[in-house]
Amino acid sequence: MKYSVKSTVDVVKSHRLFLLKLLLAVQVGFLGYLLFSAIHDGHYFLAHEDEVINFCSAKIFSETGSLRAEGCIAEDVSRIGQMNWYGPGYSLLYGSLRNMFGDNVVLFIQLHGVFALITLVLIYFLPSSADNRLLIANGIVFTNAFTAYIFTYFPESFHFLLAMILILLLLRIHQSKNKNHQRLYVLSYIVLIMVSILLRVTYVFWLAALIGLSDSRRKALKMTILFAAVLILTLVYMKFFTAPPYAGEMQKIDRLYEFDVFGFVWKTVKALLRNSYYLIISGTAGVYFLLTLFGVGAVIWWKTRDRFLLASVLVSFMLLASLMAYYTAGPWYFLKQSAVLVPLLITALMRTEMTARLKYGILFASVGVFLFTAKGLTHNIAEHREAYIKFQEYQDFRSSLNELADQIKGSKPVTVLWCYDEYDFGGATEALMPFSTQEGIPILYTSNVLSADSVPNVKFRLHHKLIIDYLLSRKPVSFTFAKEVHTTPYYHLYKIEEE
Repeated sequence: MKYSVKSTVDVVKSHRLFLLKLLLAVQVGFLGYLLFSAIHDGHYFLAHEDEVINFCSAKIFSETGSLRAEGCIAEDVSRIGQMNWYGPGYSLLYGSLRNMFGDNVVLFIQLHGVFALITLVLIYFLPSSADNRLLIANGIVFTNAFTAYIFTYFPESFHFLLAMILILLLLRIHQSKNKNHQRLYVLSYIVLIMVSILLRVTYVFWLAALIGLSDSRRKALKMTILFAAVLILTLVYMKFFTAPPYAGEMQKIDRLYEFDVFGFVWKTVKALLRNSYYLIISGTAGVYFLLTLFGVGAVIWWKTRDRFLLASVLVSFMLLASLMAYYTAGPWYFLKQSAVLVPLLITALMRTEMTARLKYGILFASVGVFLFTAKGLTHNIAEHREAYIKFQEYQDFRSSLNELADQIKGSKPVTVLWCYDEYDFGGATEALMPFSTQEGIPILYTSNVLSADSVPNVKFRLHHKLIIDYLLSRKPVSFTFAKEVHTTPYYHLYKIEEE
């Protein structure tokens, strides 16, 4: 019996590369099958309220060339450009791709499939052994962070691709013996981060990796100064080019702009402790997997003093701490924002000299989490396909909304006050709206995020941050400053004449 088990183990070891390739091929084939099944007939649509932002930002940019927000809360937009809280990045990225590949409701999903495939291809170019590259690829391809977002309208698949490019550059920086080549890699890394900040400001924390890779105190000091300078620049960018954050925990950042350092630090510490506690007791497999990767990485670095692992731990610590202090304790949102840490930590751990048992332990944990969450993946696909059925059923409603493009007039960007909770279609209603007039003028929709049962004076309250041109209501309303200009069975459109 012992001989039989030993023989089996020896066979597995001797064929480990083949088995790893087979495992990778099976998972990629499975994901490819799911992708084809999901979108082959084009019957796919937005199912989550937050998916609307990127989808509609792409639409308004491709139609008008404007970076102006597609929608906002309580008239809050950026001080410069009237952009949403993500800034101009997604409008440029997805809007340009929409111009290139056309107005297709499944374009986002197709693009995310391509981004995911390129991510896996890039792993082949990592400067590491074939064993390690296959372990990295398998460790990543089974994670929920990699698989789940391919089938959504969220941009995480693109962020995964960006993360893998940054990881590749970090490894080149770490292993390069040629000083000129190393400087070029460092410069490329910094430039890519600066560009990525336009998409998501938390990329600033990736600069901390250069501190971890420093081979001298002097270089570490230079990189620390660089990190601090770009962090300040990022805060300035947020102040002027992104809308005030809607997430409650992020609003404490405004205290920094008011130089209330004590209030900022006190609220940060409270939020950090509270959100950390909620995440730990959340019972979410993805949260535990990520925190385990981070914990193992910290321990292995303490034992090996590997500089690349230190770089990965520093980036992870800063991003995790910032999310716990300034974001939300909801596991779903937390995992979405921290997804880029998964390839970073898996790559850092798999390339170290730790035991094969630990490496395969990480792989099996990744596969286990996937099996545990696979039902959620298929449910997510079904939810988006059901959303398309609803999309088709609301044909008359969509046609009625399209009339707004003819009725809304103006020679400059237009702002419409509405309440999307009034409409039966749900949180994705905004995706059905026209975002430009017949003259090609961009339209922005602002809402007060109140229930459909709120009284009109509350529901359509003016905040005087933007000039409101029109009011869109599901039911008739009476305001002295609003004149009805168009009505359908689904809504009433009013022109704001004066307040």
